[in-house]
Amino acid sequence: MGLEFNAAKCATLHIKTRKARKDTDTYIQGQRIPTLDHGEAYQHLGVPTGLYVEQTPEATFQKMIEDLQAVEASLLTPWQKLDAIRTFIIPQAQFTLLTANIKKSALDVLDKKVKLVAKSIFNLPRRASPEIVFIPTQQGGANLPPLSELADVGSLVRAFKMLSCPDPAVQTIAEASIRHSAAPVLQQREPTYDQLCAYLSGDATPNYSRASTIWSAARSAARRLVNKLPGPRWSWTDSKRWSLTVPNQLKNTIIDAGSRKELHHHLRRSIQQYHLEKLLTKPDQGKVFDVSSRNAESNHFLQYGRHTRFCDWRFVHRARLGVLPLRACIRVANIDRKCRVCGYPEETTAHVLCHCMRHSRASNNRHRSVIKHLVMAMQSTRNLRVEKTVPGVNSRDKPDLVIINTSSKQAVIIDVACPFENRYEALERKRIENVQKYLPLAEALQQQGFETVVDAVVVGSLGSWDPSNESSMALLGIPEKRRKTIKKLIISDVIRWSRDIYVEHVSRARQYKEDVVLPKL
Repeated sequence: MGLEFNAAKCATLHIKTRKARKDTDTYIQGQRIPTLDHGEAYQHLGVPTGLYVEQTPEATFQKMIEDLQAVEASLLTPWQKLDAIRTFIIPQAQFTLLTANIKKSALDVLDKKVKLVAKSIFNLPRRASPEIVFIPTQQGGANLPPLSELADVGSLVRAFKMLSCPDPAVQTIAEASIRHSAAPVLQQREPTYDQLCAYLSGDATPNYSRASTIWSAARSAARRLVNKLPGPRWSWTDSKRWSLTVPNQLKNTIIDAGSRKELHHHLRRSIQQYHLEKLLTKPDQGKVFDVSSRNAESNHFLQYGRHTRFCDWRFVHRARLGVLPLRACIRVANIDRKCRVCGYPEETTAHVLCHCMRHSRASNNRHRSVIKHLVMAMQSTRNLRVEKTVPGVNSRDKPDLVIINTSSKQAVIIDVACPFENRYEALERKRIENVQKYLPLAEALQQQGFETVVDAVVVGSLGSWDPSNESSMALLGIPEKRRKTIKKLIISDVIRWSRDIYVEHVSRARQYKEDVVLPKL
């Protein structure tokens, strides 16, 4: 006689626990199933599973630490090391974070090791901000969020997928289970959906509960994440469906049963955005990232290391965080902060790369390298003048790039600048200054009947690309399909010259043999 399955009854059924006999043999399809006692476990995809079992996979975490040490000591390139950690080491814990109840102390040890190894790969000192390890590579980081925070994400994802499961039986069991778990905590015999949402969001003030369930884990995760995110918030929609609101940079994202597969992605990106914003609020180490995180091409070398020397890699991350061993960057009391070359009161990264006049030749080469790439990328240079005065105009100004088309009576004036990234406002100010500088020349051309446009190409001295440069590249006639490659080449060249300026500053040894030569037109 068959048994009819009733999900609601199964969910509320209480079975008295009895100690199983160890000598009991159970067979399924002819294969013997071993009997487990209290505290005994079997390994399910690396997770200890059983009754009253500690699920923290200590052996797996220890193996991950050993793998991290092996990667750090390997002969891989720095970007290959980061890719190996993201691809082969961190995914070892991914299933565990989404399925098991793990001790946070074990994750803290592993997170500390990942952070130290990543900083070593970036050639950063210990005092460097850890957020560079957590943020995505497109924004200048290693894309290795803390595993302790990913464990909280896993708790939320596990609970939400149970409640929004498309299988009605699983959904019914899940709702009955959360009611049974939340009722004594909320002191409500039949909690409403709004009360359950408040319970899962961590709003309701609960009484003490000894039971640890996936619902209590999701609630604890929500309470921990609320310190980093303005949410997440559980809700019960008018269409009688569970939903979870995930905050992000632009607007909140509402995840329901139809988009349940995207929940993990949105929560992970929200956590990374929190760490990026935390880095940007730091007055010293966050000012360059306020610019470099706005465009993915500014960090293109983090993925594959293209167009980048190893010495540039070891330099740029320290320079962007402001932790180079310069006198005004070292946090030591009563130290001489004057520039060792020109005697300026503050030997900062900005002063060395952009303002110390002893390096004007190298700075000019950096400036000309940008012009060279722009000229070589243009489809036509027939009417182009590079660093020359404009004929027929009573002006001694020599704009970097001037296109004068006498037949169509159109003129384009483009200037190039490489300021230090002291927040994005510094690039905006430099663009305005360069445009205003050539407004008299533009007015003189307009008086001759030319339709004149003045713009600028601004690239930070540490390789930060200004998104506003797209309009200038269009005015120069650079094909859109070539712009991505040109931007990468320009960024890598600017970083290369800045590194040479820095090394020459501290060692007094010139790092280049030839100057940049512009193409002959």
